[in-house]
Amino acid sequence: MENKLKCLMCGRVFYEGQGVTLDIAGRRLTFHSKSCAIKFVRLFFEHGDYDCLRSSLNKVLKIIEERNKRLQELRTKKI
Repeated sequence: MENKLKCLMCGRVFYEGQGVTLDIAGRRLTFHSKSCAIKFVRLFFEHGDYDCLRSSLNKVLKIIEERNKRLQELRTKKI
């Protein structure tokens, strides 16, 4: 029997395996749709601690930049 989950943003109940689930900082956040998840992310960034968010954003952007460099190198080697 499948477990039922409740959307954090709108309160809708849905079955496990549907919707969007985020595991962040040891907490499991469940949303019934991607639009509810995006609403949460917007609120999180708007009301989060600026210094902490800036630090995390810089780390993530660096990781993405390095990943894109590696992908670009792989693409150019195949030509």
